[in-house]
Amino acid sequence: MSKKQITKADLEEAFDSFMGDNGGEESKIKSVAILAAALLFGAIIFAIFSAGKRSGKLRSTVVEVRRS
Repeated sequence: MSKKQITKADLEEAFDSFMGDNGGEESKIKSVAILAAALLFGAIIFAIFSAGKRSGKLRSTVVEVRRS
């Protein structure tokens, strides 16, 4: 067995070689774009839901039944 000490630099080097190049700035831009698209999609779905709910209220009739 070898008695060599494993240093922090050794671990960082091994981890970096295992993970590879992560793309830094490019991945940040991509994640922001995905987040913006998801928020826009959610806003569109909410607007469609709200418009449909209002339309349903305008077209429905309330019938009151009275017993005498």
